[in-house]
Amino acid sequence: MGKRILAQRMGSSPVYRASTHKSVAPAAIPLFNEPTTATVVELLHNPGRGTPMAKLKTPDGVEFYIHAVEGMYVGQEIRIYNSDDPKPGDIMYLKDIPPGTLISMVEGVPGDGGKFGRASGAYVQVIGRTKDGVEVKLPSGKSKVLNPNCRAVIGVVAGGGRTDKPFLKAGAKYWWLKAKGGKRWPRVRGVAMNPVDHPFGGGSHQHVGKPKTVARNSPPGKKVGSFAARRTGRRKR
Repeated sequence: MGKRILAQRMGSSPVYRASTHKSVAPAAIPLFNEPTTATVVELLHNPGRGTPMAKLKTPDGVEFYIHAVEGMYVGQEIRIYNSDDPKPGDIMYLKDIPPGTLISMVEGVPGDGGKFGRASGAYVQVIGRTKDGVEVKLPSGKSKVLNPNCRAVIGVVAGGGRTDKPFLKAGAKYWWLKAKGGKRWPRVRGVAMNPVDHPFGGGSHQHVGKPKTVARNSPPGKKVGSFAARRTGRRKR
């Protein structure tokens, strides 16, 4: 008798959920009604997050967290909504940021806290103002026009080059993925399993032996391979 395949276990078992109770806090830019300042109280590591976090506190006692940028240090005073001489860590409106500036944690709509440029080493570049808003270049290379009242953090997200360091051993990769709810590692190929453990299992040559396309509404034990694929195979020139 076989067991439930991985696709079924991941959907229901708590084993495959990220241990979010260890998380520090969400990283977002809070709403401020007027210009103010904030002090970097602490730089923290958040389990499961590849970017270091900065804990900030305003003179009014408001505490919030953002992704730390390169050059940020404990005790640094950052300015909020101050358009004079922007420095790394400052929070500003897009309409006040000079063209060519590298920014991060850019809002998609005003007040959402920051959606673009959040990964370690990532940044968004301000291209300039247009009649429809402020044009920025995203980390993917795509240009996007945003509302001038969207906010952003000046500077490049810290932790750049994190993915360049090799794991060196399987244990390091295991614990790294476990913090992200990734106990599904190491990943075993379905064709290497027995027929009772996976729809692709069985046979002496580790070959699927049947079409890999499945319907979109297939049950969890059957839904492996190419979901509702319109076409498969190599594209002909």
